[in-house]
Amino acid sequence: MFAQNQHAVQRLREIIKEDGEEVGWEKAWQEGVTPWETHDRTSDGVRPLLKEVIESGEFPVPRTGRAIVPGCGRGFDTVYLGRLGLEAWGIDLSQKAVEAAETFLEEQPSPPSGVIFRAADFFKFPVPPGGFVLAYDYTFFCAIPLSLRAPWGERMGELVPPGGYLVAVVWPIDGERPGGPPYSVSVDAYEEALGVAEGKWSKVVDRESVLSANEVHKGRERVVVWKREGGAHM
Repeated sequence: MFAQNQHAVQRLREIIKEDGEEVGWEKAWQEGVTPWETHDRTSDGVRPLLKEVIESGEFPVPRTGRAIVPGCGRGFDTVYLGRLGLEAWGIDLSQKAVEAAETFLEEQPSPPSGVIFRAADFFKFPVPPGGFVLAYDYTFFCAIPLSLRAPWGERMGELVPPGGYLVAVVWPIDGERPGGPPYSVSVDAYEEALGVAEGKWSKVVDRESVLSANEVHKGRERVVVWKREGGAHM
């Protein structure tokens, strides 16, 4: 992903620093500065670890209800979740990204129904009644400033009702490396933001890929699934 194109990563950081989050991500898409798209995916664009954990039977994957993919980009993973029978929402700050996702959906030989793409702020868009039974995170948590991690956890608690699931491909796990995006992440960082220690979520899957990851990702990613527990997310 990012490590494969350091020039693009540097340009992305410059754009975000100069223009801020809301304008910066749109500008990055307009300039074609999308280094996160250079990482490994399956032939249909889906992240391999997402497919692996969904198809493993390690947790009861919802087949009805809504799913959400923040920072959906071109929408590969959103379309995959839509094929499971879910009403899959892909949201992105960038209108250009949403247009690319809609194009990808239209190009599918048999596009799944119920896939929705929209330009929206993850932290502000209205939550639909019933929320989302499944949320998926990959290259979103690592893209937001560290100051937004706690609000991200609060927001996930608002979006996913008790009994729902959050699936995360935790990447890049780079220890104390400074700078971003992408910022270095860890399972602990996710769990602190989510309030796992306070009983707001419980972990049901936490492992590396059983398949061979490419060299960029090897040893730097895990797939983790948390279940939303009852009670208000405070």
